[in-house]
Amino acid sequence: VRRAGAETDDDTFLALTHANGVRSHLYASATTAQLGPRFRVLGSKAGYVKYGLDPQEAALRDGERPGPGWGTEPEELWGHVGAGESPLTGGGDPVPTLPGDYPAYYAAVAKALAEGGPNPVTAAEAAAALDVLEAARRSARDGMAVQL
Repeated sequence: VRRAGAETDDDTFLALTHANGVRSHLYASATTAQLGPRFRVLGSKAGYVKYGLDPQEAALRDGERPGPGWGTEPEELWGHVGAGESPLTGGGDPVPTLPGDYPAYYAAVAKALAEGGPNPVTAAEAAAALDVLEAARRSARDGMAVQL
């Protein structure tokens, strides 16, 4: 917590090692002076870098409503995949962003509630995410790795 009176984390870093050996480093900050990439996936042969938020958020703030073309992103905001090039200078190959679809998610929630259909996020999936967050808190508090 960095902000006076804040009750939630301002900065977070998680270092995860998955069961298959893949490692993930997840960063989040509510107080950074300059935004970094939203996604940065690095492999041994190439990487993928994507800046910016889901366009649905800005569209909703601007009063737009779902319809044709909803959730699509202009090419200049697509992520880039490549090796050694900077996406900020046009390096790497652009990769179209898959369109977001908030309406489909909420329709699935409504259907699950009204008709007893499957929930788009199961209770087990939600609990697993909470397990990871609680393990991260224990790790930070105790200064040691926590295995799930």
